Amino acid sequence: MKSVARAPVRIDPAGGGTDAPPYSIEYGGCVVNFAIARYAYAQLQWLEPGAGAHVYSTDLKQGAWAANVGALKSDGKLDFVKGFATRLLKGRDDFLLVTQSDVPVRTGLGGSGAMGVAITAAMLRATGQRADQTQIAALANEIERHDMKLAGGIQDSYGAALGGAKRIECHRGGGVTCRRLNLHPDVVRRLERDMLLVYTGGVHLSESIHHDIKRSYALPNSPTIAAMDRLKAAACAMADALEAGDLGAFASALNESRRNHYALHESCDSDVLRAYFERLEPFILGGKTCGAGGGGFIAVLTRPGFKNACAEAAESLGGTVWPFTMDGEGAVAWEEADWTAHEVASLKHLSLLPANAPT
Repeated sequence: MKSVARAPVRIDPAGGGTDAPPYSIEYGGCVVNFAIARYAYAQLQWLEPGAGAHVYSTDLKQGAWAANVGALKSDGKLDFVKGFATRLLKGRDDFLLVTQSDVPVRTGLGGSGAMGVAITAAMLRATGQRADQTQIAALANEIERHDMKLAGGIQDSYGAALGGAKRIECHRGGGVTCRRLNLHPDVVRRLERDMLLVYTGGVHLSESIHHDIKRSYALPNSPTIAAMDRLKAAACAMADALEAGDLGAFASALNESRRNHYALHESCDSDVLRAYFERLEPFILGGKTCGAGGGGFIAVLTRPGFKNACAEAAESLGGTVWPFTMDGEGAVAWEEADWTAHEVASLKHLSLLPANAPT
């Protein structure tokens, strides 16, 4: 049987950026994070001795093979997936790992973080290691930030692993507290009724934007630190508003987050994003760019009764509209029948598997 895992992507309606160092370490951060029902998947099965280490991405239509896991070198092809295999599958050289995602890459929904969590959950299950969702989040984040030295924060890993609507706090000096918000079911229903996700068609390079923010942060009298302070305050206010069932205050915090997100660094903003918010303004109570910014998805809370009009306005600009549905499970893993020889041959045909790789 192969081990399969999925983890949800997220939106970050408030506080994004305050979960990343150096701010999170020096001042402490706070993020409101919603896991949504779009997923990253990882599937791992063991192969016969001598088959080697195989990794494939169905989204990128790429595959890589090495004689053993230690020979999976960083060469610009599937380095993210290789990084997890190198850390978690030491001594287990004969395997087939296949990944796929429900979301486009580099669009602000924390897809890489969700994929890291899904891969971690699948590998831990396949190797018989027990870990709860918080431990999976911490391990996946450690591999990204420390092993692979990718810039960013912690919310994507914790959002994907734990699911639901959460208040994620980073403590000054280090440490994380992640708590599910106590939302009345009617609040969740109203959010799912009135929120929309709009893909603007652009992409962003979150690691590049994080480096931009760090450079601005280090400047004397940096406006970035003040913007981070306001983002943290907006997240705390939003968490309280959601638990009180006050969606008006939620919308206000959403707008405050958008304004201060742009103030972090000019690369967080773009003419395209501003055009969307200007066009949608008559139909929404609030909205924010998802993730690091610069492009990708925006999340909006529509005025009651204006969801369809908002969707039509977004589509008139070329946007793709998705409904908003909360995920309540977080990372889950299970077992399925192995890939058949025919399915593996199909991967080769789709150029996901190197033609000379043994199977």
